[in-house]
Amino acid sequence: MDDIQERQTLEVSLSAILSERVLEHLPAPLQLDHQKGGVRSWIDARAEEGQVLLVSWKHSEELIGLMIVASNSEAAESPVIHIGYMLAETAWGQGIASELLRGLVAAVRNEGPTRLAGGVGRNNPASARVLQKAGFVLSPDTSTAETDMFVYDVQ
Repeated sequence: MDDIQERQTLEVSLSAILSERVLEHLPAPLQLDHQKGGVRSWIDARAEEGQVLLVSWKHSEELIGLMIVASNSEAAESPVIHIGYMLAETAWGQGIASELLRGLVAAVRNEGPTRLAGGVGRNNPASARVLQKAGFVLSPDTSTAETDMFVYDVQ
């Protein structure tokens, strides 16, 4: 498959994933804007933010979500990696987000001391529970009125 076909396949798959319910808890910059290029522009904007990892079912390779990983090594003594993830509604409640976080922590552990940081809208307690279950703790100093920030210090 060539790059154009892969891109078209990605756009179609993400169009199905980016439902109203999936997007409802995300901040304004992550919302899908059909007047500004829709899914095509949305993908480009995510790629500018950091590395975008695609999440697929093992058995079918069907795309079910993505994780965005953006490194900021200038902010502190040890690198800070900001993470975000979203999953298709069909993948909710199956432990996939927890599995993604465990895998990320394991991969980062080999890189030396690193802080992982993830923001969650206060209207999304399910996502906050996923982070807490993975060992992330609330960071009141970096949280805002709308968003709770959770951190995990990998040693």
